Amino acid sequence: MTPALLITVILAGLTLAVWGATYNPAKITTAPTYKARVRFVVDGDSLYLRGRKQQVRLWGVDAPERDVAGFERATAVLSRLTQGQRITCREVDQDRYGRSVARCFLPDGREINRLMIESGTAREYRHFTKGFYSQ
Repeated sequence: MTPALLITVILAGLTLAVWGATYNPAKITTAPTYKARVRFVVDGDSLYLRGRKQQVRLWGVDAPERDVAGFERATAVLSRLTQGQRITCREVDQDRYGRSVARCFLPDGREINRLMIESGTAREYRHFTKGFYSQ
């Protein structure tokens, strides 16, 4: 076996080991999914749904906060996208503030998170997404 082939085999084995240690199919299949109409848009990356007390934070989306340039525009875009819509959200996590962090989708299947990033009013929060929306 050549040194290059040996290195390739070792790297492939390590990659599979890391993947196996972090892959959790139970979390994927049991993640809460909910459908509801949008009740209120907080800002460009957070909203409330009817029938749910918990705020929903869009996973991987970083929009300007209140009193920061771009806040009103980002909030308006998210409002325009979701106004009157019954959306589907798939929870990815819960953040330190107790919000549901989720990927949310319009009735036609388009992902709201991606649309916010593509609109230019929000950025991809790469710390969490690892470039998911950039690929």
